[in-house]
Amino acid sequence: MLDSLVDAVFAFLLYAGPPALFVVFVLKGAFVGKPIPTTVILPGYVLAISANRVETAGVILVSTIGYVLGQLLIYYLARREGLSAIQSSPRIHIPSERINQSEQWLEQYGGIGVFVTNFVPYLRGLIFVPAGIARYPVVPLVFWAFTSTVIYHTVIVALAVGAVRTIF
Repeated sequence: MLDSLVDAVFAFLLYAGPPALFVVFVLKGAFVGKPIPTTVILPGYVLAISANRVETAGVILVSTIGYVLGQLLIYYLARREGLSAIQSSPRIHIPSERINQSEQWLEQYGGIGVFVTNFVPYLRGLIFVPAGIARYPVVPLVFWAFTSTVIYHTVIVALAVGAVRTIF
């Protein structure tokens, strides 16, 4: 099933280009697109369009902006409706332990917690739920999220694309 999802996402991306990439990453940031693997989609798209360095930077920027905007949707939902609104969604399943971990990171480390958890699988972006509930300031939240996401996406693309181009 995951293979067919990845194939469908690739077809959508290749057909619609950067606007589709933006939409996919907004959905990923908002937890709806979590099953779509960033480590496959992002470098795969860069390779599929034979992107040069400038185009690759554009892909990273578009995906990062989309992802952070998706995270902000979760932040504002949690801020407005609380944890129950997110946990009651049929499309989003977040174990309570993960939320508790994210809350501890936010309480203990603040913005650095946002930065670090954006690199951790299964915690990535979850810190926006307790941040919304606690009404964590938006500007530093976006700064930490954007910075960590641009680094994360750059490293994924650099490693995967570099490895493929080295082999071939």
